[in-house]
This record gives sequence, structure tokens and C-alpha cells, in this order.
Amino acid sequence: MRAAVLEAPRQVSVTDVPEPDVGDDVLLRMRAVGLCGSDLHTWSGLHPFRKPPVVLGHEGAGEVVSSGDARFRAGDRVAVLPALSCWECTRCETGHPHLCKHKRVPGLGWPGMLSEYFAAPGRVLVPLNDEIGYGEGAMIEPVAVGWRSTSAVRAGDAVAVLGGGAIGSLAAAVSRHRGARTVMVSDVKQHNREFLVSQGVEAVVDPRSADLVPLGIEVSGGDGFDVVVVASGHPSCLAEALALCRPRGQVVLLPMFGGALTVDLNPVVLKEVTVQGSTIYTPADFAAAAQLVNTRTLDVRPYISDVVPLGRTPETLLAIDGGAAHLKTQIDPTR
Repeated sequence: MRAAVLEAPRQVSVTDVPEPDVGDDVLLRMRAVGLCGSDLHTWSGLHPFRKPPVVLGHEGAGEVVSSGDARFRAGDRVAVLPALSCWECTRCETGHPHLCKHKRVPGLGWPGMLSEYFAAPGRVLVPLNDEIGYGEGAMIEPVAVGWRSTSAVRAGDAVAVLGGGAIGSLAAAVSRHRGARTVMVSDVKQHNREFLVSQGVEAVVDPRSADLVPLGIEVSGGDGFDVVVVASGHPSCLAEALALCRPRGQVVLLPMFGGALTVDLNPVVLKEVTVQGSTIYTPADFAAAAQLVNTRTLDVRPYISDVVPLGRTPETLLAIDGGAAHLKTQIDPTR
């Protein structure tokens, strides 16, 4: 079968690889796989654990070809939760399987999804409603990231999101679903800002041309934001987030930063701000995201900028790295 294999940093080839060993798992014909920021980090050689040679891709949906799990049969349409936790360690037993010390994810102990076929245990498969396309199914994974990162948002909150790419845009959308009274998103890319405006985000800011902090304080109602989600790895974002956050508010960090940050932590002390990391999602988060997508309570179709054939993966990654205007590019491994 064909797969997009990262042979070395910035070197991807679409080549033949062995078909997966299915055993008691479910064999999927992959139909949509999203390209994520972490795929770009892997492609660039900067990812902390996904290292070449590795098949890329972890946002996927596909069609069941065969199944060793009685819950699924050929022809079923599913999305994949791309994390295999052991369910035996202390972290799993205390309700944090996403932090499992033995966890396997695509690219680390489990092949990536940018291939014609992919094998997964039935426990990580989520059925898609009949009217939901494979591209929408592949969006459940990034929606789950947005869902977990906004878990502190309550009805009536003011929310700021720093970074308006795919994940930041979804964090803004989920915040609105959770009942946020106002949402502000900052992003340097015009394409992202135009998309956010089209989705009805109340305040969209270019931080290069506006004084972000005083403007944000005004947008929040004068006291700062209840929750600030950092969805950009720019070194200035943490300081901006602390300045934008209200006393006893929460700053949520999503990205893996490229290096150590130097930041004034006095606002954390003086305002009693909580700084919280957010990494992937739990199965419950993924199920909540699947419900949003499967019912189109959150219509993710506008977030999909492009769908390209598997054979165009190398040039697509180059284009994205070069700044191509896009929000979420997906690969169709059947093409």
C-alpha cells in the first residue's frame, strides 16, 4: 500500500509500505487525513518524539474493510481517536489516559494515518452519522483539542484566543458553544482573520497593527478575560496572555514552544492567575467533539480549505511551510 513517509527532515516520499498487521483490530481504508501543525513540526525535524522514518498523519476517518471487533462491520464509516492508552497505569486509573506513560500515538509505537490502509482497535473508533462526510469525521480530532483547551470556559465568560489557525479558530468556536459572552482572537495572518470574521467572531485583531493588550482589556469589558487560550507558539504570547487575563482567571497553553521562554511572572502572583497546560484530550473529550461534529452543532465544513491526493503530500507540506493561505488541508489517501 502507499503511504506518505518522512524519510528525513523536510523529505517526504509517497512510497509502498507493508500493509498493517490487523489481528483483532479493525482494518480501515483511510478516506480523509488532516495535516496538523505537529505534522509540520515533524516534517521540519522539530517534533520532540515523532522522528523519521515515520508515516505522518493523526487526524483521520475511514471506511471499515474488515473487523476483528464484532461492533464493526465492512462498510462502516468511522473517525479514529489516535491515542492508545494502556488503561493499567496510575494515570489511566485516575482518569487521565491522555497522560498515560505507556501511550502509543501515530508516529510513536503506532504508524501514522497518511496511508491507504490503517489498523486500529475498535475501542478508539467513533461511528459517523450517515450525513457526515469523511472530511468532517477527520475534523473530530482537532475539535477535541479545542474542546479540552476550553474546558475552563463557563457561560458568560470573556475568552481570548491568541493564534487563529485551525486549532485557535476551533477553540473560539467551542468557546461560543460553551456560552462565552464575548470572544476575541488575534492572528497575524490575513487569511485566518478573514475566516474568523466570516464565522462571526466578535473581535478579530492583527497584533502587528493594534496594541493588543489595552484593546483586549476594552473588549473584555475592562477587567480582562476569564480565560485566555494560547494557540500560537510565538514567544511573546505568554506575556500577552498574562496581561490580558483578569485576576484569578486562567491561561491555557496549547503549543509546544520551540525553546525556553523568558517571561515576567509577576502577573501570575499579583493577579493569582492560573496557568494550565492542555495536551490532546481524553476519550470523553473526543466523544464530546464527535457529538458536536456528528450533529453539525459545530459545522466544521468551512474549516476545510483543501483536499488533495496522497501523491501531492510532499509539495503540499512545502506550500504550507511557505505560508500558503489555508486553515485545514486534508489528504485523501484514495486519490
